[in-house]
Amino acid sequence: MKTYTMKYDGGKFDVHGDPAQIIDQITENSKMAFRTREDLKRTYASLLSDYTGKSVRFGSDDDFEKAEKG
Repeated sequence: MKTYTMKYDGGKFDVHGDPAQIIDQITENSKMAFRTREDLKRTYASLLSDYTGKSVRFGSDDDFEKAEKG
C-alpha cells in the first residue's frame, strides 16, 4: 500500500489506503478545517483552478487521488 505525505506550513502527515480512505484521513487531519469530504474536494478543486488557470472538478474519490499523484 502506498503512503502519501501531505505537507503544509508547519508540518506534515501521512495518508494511505484506497481513495476514499485517503480523503477521509485528509479531512480528519488537515489544519484547513474541512467539515465534509465534499468540502475538501471543492476546496482542493478551487485551489488547483486558481493555480493552473483551468477549471478543475473532482467527480469521484478516484479523480481526487489521481490529481494528488500528478
